[in-house]
Formats: sequence, structure tokens, C-alpha cells
Amino acid sequence: MGPIKVSPMYDKTIWAGDKLAKIRNRVWNGEGTSWEISVHPYAQSVVSEGKHKGNTLVSLIEHDHDGILGTGVTDEDLLRCAFLDAKDSLSVQVHPGERYARENENDHGKTEAWYILDADEGASLVAGSDFRSRDEIQASIDAGTIEDHLYRIPVTEGDFVQVPSGTLHALGAGILALEIGTNSNTTYRFYDYNRRDKDGNLRPLHIAKSLDVVVCGQTGVKVSTPVDHQPKVKRIVDFPEYSVDLIDVNGEYTLPAWPASFRTLSCVKGEAVLTCEGETSDLAFTESVFLPASCGEITVKGDCRLLVGTPKPRSVMDIKEPRFLTDFSKTASSVTLSHGVKKLKDIASYYLNTEGVDPETVLYEVQCDDGNPEVPGSLSYGLTTIYPNRINEECPFTKGHWHMDESVEEVYEGEAGTGLLMYMNHDGMTWCEKVFPGSVHHIAGTLAHRLINTGDEPLKVRAVWPPSAGHNYDEVIAHPFGFRVFRKGNELKVIPHE
Repeated sequence: MGPIKVSPMYDKTIWAGDKLAKIRNRVWNGEGTSWEISVHPYAQSVVSEGKHKGNTLVSLIEHDHDGILGTGVTDEDLLRCAFLDAKDSLSVQVHPGERYARENENDHGKTEAWYILDADEGASLVAGSDFRSRDEIQASIDAGTIEDHLYRIPVTEGDFVQVPSGTLHALGAGILALEIGTNSNTTYRFYDYNRRDKDGNLRPLHIAKSLDVVVCGQTGVKVSTPVDHQPKVKRIVDFPEYSVDLIDVNGEYTLPAWPASFRTLSCVKGEAVLTCEGETSDLAFTESVFLPASCGEITVKGDCRLLVGTPKPRSVMDIKEPRFLTDFSKTASSVTLSHGVKKLKDIASYYLNTEGVDPETVLYEVQCDDGNPEVPGSLSYGLTTIYPNRINEECPFTKGHWHMDESVEEVYEGEAGTGLLMYMNHDGMTWCEKVFPGSVHHIAGTLAHRLINTGDEPLKVRAVWPPSAGHNYDEVIAHPFGFRVFRKGNELKVIPHE
């Protein structure tokens, strides 16, 4: 099956601009949003041409799930693409994560990224704030000083802004952007500049729910990709939920098949001709197509910029290469360090099967200088050693923890042995980075983390963190990491945590 074209679906908004209507040479009637690809109940894409014309994407999925979405891809892994055309600023809003949305809205959580196609001179958007607590937010609401705390980012064509769930954000006036995000339509309006609707009424706000889901201090990330008409492929977004690759084509490019899952393909500059399985179709500026998992490789011809959105199914654990490397081979040897040992009997409930294993088996030990949380700028440092004592083939691991203060980050450096650093966000998305001598890992305070020894030698990892971070082990017990890692012989096996 080749690329699937669908019809845009337009929504009227109070902040709408007409940039997109002019590009598409259509009559504008106050529409600010154009849903380009969606299977959300609010707006379900309909195939616009070919043998499936008139069918919804949902019906195609129901008929051939694995061929359309990919094996193991579920509703919560789906993506949506939409244009936002803003003459005026959008309200400052926040989206919930997956767990909160499912429990409170019968919807999915929303993480998104914006690609800027056009921006008036001096245009900017909101992506984050400097609030450090919900009490501080409430005090600012009472004082009417919300705007003083917002993090504004100037943008121009070619900029990409990443907006994880929980981030206060607002697209600014004079901006046309393509939003690629998760399968959700839940938005909590936090602040609206005291703006009134067409009937003169203040628009309703969702303060209580906003305070429930906002991540204090979290800001969006801007990546600038100026258009230079030089061929390139660059990963612009790498969320736990999905990735977005930018592809600049100047002549011809072959987009490989990707049978693991569906993808979205959007043209945000120029135009292209797509050839797949002997059939040719045009992809115009601002047009998007849905690429089913069964789609073969695609030959792209033209002078254009494409964005490819690819989900990361929750049923498959993502194991990445570490982002940084360094030559780090020193060992710890200080008698002043505190010393703790964890045996199987201490954390037996964390493992799948401990039958027949000596409960006195030593799994790991930690040596550290705990620092002084009362001293500003104080740092803690330590060395964790995880022994290669597998528990009925399950690889040994540390308990894992969140930080009590999620604004505090941490750095790990691999010193000896091989293993994995497992991460988990608040929606239960779980992934890993490889750990080995010289690997460096920058851990966000909003992520739970655990070390796993997958080798035959002790895994040694150094860590540096502010002592004010604190350790929250209870939350990991209540919401365990999403996967278990086993080793049989030289083969690793990863299974979902039941």
C-alpha cells in the first residue's frame, strides 16, 4: 500500500489568521485550525483519493490494523498533524499527560511540537514559565502577574519548538505552524489575556485542572533549521512518544520503508513528487499524507522540505545510544563515603521470580558523599556497583527512583562493565540508554531512573546530583517501570512489566 491522502478538516477560532487560506487559494471563513491527519473522535480523517476514497482512516485501521498501523501499535501511540494559523495569540494553555487524561477526560495525553512555516517580524510564542511551585502560580493568578512569569521564545521560519505535556504554552500572533503531536484533543485554558468572545463574555478558564498537570519550571526547546536548500536528514524531535525527522530534498531522495509502524509525511517547503510501488502522486506545499506500515520505500523528487513523524509504540522499549561520551576510568577510594548494600532479600518483591535464589545474594552497593542540602550549590557524588548476579535470568538492577524535587537534574557516567540506564516518565513511557565505560547520561528531574547490569562483570557508574533532589522510591513501587530485562546466554530479552 502506498501513501494515503486525506482531506483537511477546518475549525473556526477566535484567534484565526488567513495565511493558510491564501497559500491554499481557498475562501477563508475564520478557520484557525486545520486538522490534517487525525483518527481522534473529534476529527476523523477521510481518504480523499484512490481506491479507498471516502473511507475514514479509522475504518482502514479496523479492516487491517497491522498493515495500517503496524504490529503492537495501539490507539495511544497514534499521532495527529494540524496547522495552527494565528492572527492573534492563542490562550496560555497546558495539556495533561497520558495517565491524567485517561483518568479524567477519557482521552489521551498530549505532547506536541510546532514547526514554524511563517512568522511576522518580531513574532514570539510562549513555551514554559519560571514558576517553581503551584502556590507561586496561585499567588500570581491572585495578583494578576501571570504574564511576568511566561517564557517567551522569538521564532522565524524553520524553527521547531518542542512542547512536552505539562508545559504552559501559547502560539503567538502572526505565526503559521504545523503541529505534530499525540492523539488528543484535551486542552486546559490557563490564561487568556482577559479576552472576550464574540458575545462579549470572558472565555472560561480551567485553573484547577491546569494546576493539576502543570510541570513547574518546564520550558519548551527551540531547534533552528534555516532553509538553505542543501540535502540533509536531521532528527529534530525525539520525545519518548514519537520522533520527527526533517528531510531537505534537492533533487531526489529515497525514504526507506518502515514496517514497524505508520508514519506521517508533511511538506513544509516547496513541493514534491512521490513514487511508491509504481504509482506516482504529488505532494504540495502544506500537504500531508499518511504512510501505512505496509507502505514500501518512497522516491521523492523535488526541491522541498519534509517532516516525517514516527511513533514509538509503548509495547516496544526504545534503547538508545548515550548522547555524550568521555574517557572516564578513575575508581572511588574514599573511606569518608557512606556505604550501603542491597541484597536480594531487601528488594525481592521487585523481581519477577526469586525461587531458588539465595536471599543473601548481593545485588548492588552504593558509596556516596551525601552533600549538604542546606548549603546552596552543594553537590552529592557517588559510585554504584551492580554485580552480575542474575535472578533466574532477570538482569540485576537498582531500585530506581524519582527525585522529590523534579526541577533537579543528575548526571551519570559509566566507569566499568556494561548495562542499561532505564528511564520512565509520568505517563509510564519507558526507554533505555546503553551504559559502558565513558558513557555520559544527563537525567532530567522529571524522569524516574534505574541502572541494570546486562553483562558478566560488575557495572560501575558514578553520579553527581544536588542533595536537595531527594529520592522518591514509593512512586516507583506504585507505578513500576514498564519493562523487565532478562539475559539468557548472550541474548537479551525484554518483556513488558505485568
